[in-house]
Amino acid sequence: MSEALIPLILGFVALGVAGEALLRGAVTVASALRVPPLIIGLTIIAFGTSAPELTVSIDAALLGQPDISLGNVIGSNIANILLVLGMMAAVRPFTVDNSTLARDGAVMLAVSVLLVVLGYIGLISRVLGGVLLVMLVAYTVWLYRASRSQLDSDETDAEVAENNLPGGLPVGVPVLLLGLVGIVWGADKMVTGAILMAQHFGISEAIIGLSIVAIGTSLPELAVSLVASLRGHAGLAVGNIIGSNISNILLILGSTALVAPLPFAGMLAARDVLIMLAVALLGFYFMSSGRRMSRGEGLACLALYGGYLTYIFAV
Repeated sequence: MSEALIPLILGFVALGVAGEALLRGAVTVASALRVPPLIIGLTIIAFGTSAPELTVSIDAALLGQPDISLGNVIGSNIANILLVLGMMAAVRPFTVDNSTLARDGAVMLAVSVLLVVLGYIGLISRVLGGVLLVMLVAYTVWLYRASRSQLDSDETDAEVAENNLPGGLPVGVPVLLLGLVGIVWGADKMVTGAILMAQHFGISEAIIGLSIVAIGTSLPELAVSLVASLRGHAGLAVGNIIGSNISNILLILGSTALVAPLPFAGMLAARDVLIMLAVALLGFYFMSSGRRMSRGEGLACLALYGGYLTYIFAV
């Protein structure tokens, strides 16, 4: 048991710490090089919080564990809404009245539907992986052109400021490199521990990916969103969740499929990807309604997440 638990815990902790270091180091370096804040927000911050999911999914695919790769992405998208958004509201109820979030939430919903379709196809081939990456590039270009309003700029400036380290390049570069090394190391440890735990308890790799691995790789989103929300930037925090869910599907599955085609396990395609879509619909409602998300609704989301974890381990 310890052979599985020790690397799993080490990877869990390393991904949380290294993910934060990577994000802050990258933002600091970009700011020192005078990259516009909007570009930093749309690329480095949006994709930086997905770095743990990316490294875990590619590492799992290379080790011949596609169920962990797919379970990680599906589970992370579920956790981002039920766990992260729920935790935000439970800690501090918030209102997000921003039409751009409704727009981007619709994109999140669309790519969630796309993943359901890919589940029915049963395989994300290298060609389909390339298509997902092309879609990501197109979305990023469109987002840049559409997101230059004053409100978007204010939110992005706040996001960059919160993640900027004092000291400029001399501090940012080593922190960035340490974050990269830590994420790669942590991902390897977490996948190794997840595989050993699945073997020890006779649990499928898909379940481990949907639960333990997904929670571990969602730590950066949880940390960034909670801090932003507590500082009064709920729109920034929700935008981080939307961007992460979109990049999880387009960036992570696209990149992983280029490395090794991803076959969908029957359970993931028939059950969990549909649950992910239902949760995306719930998240879209909260993000686009312009109404206050109460503490009770946040607690309800957390209860739903606890129920989901209980269900997948029980069946």
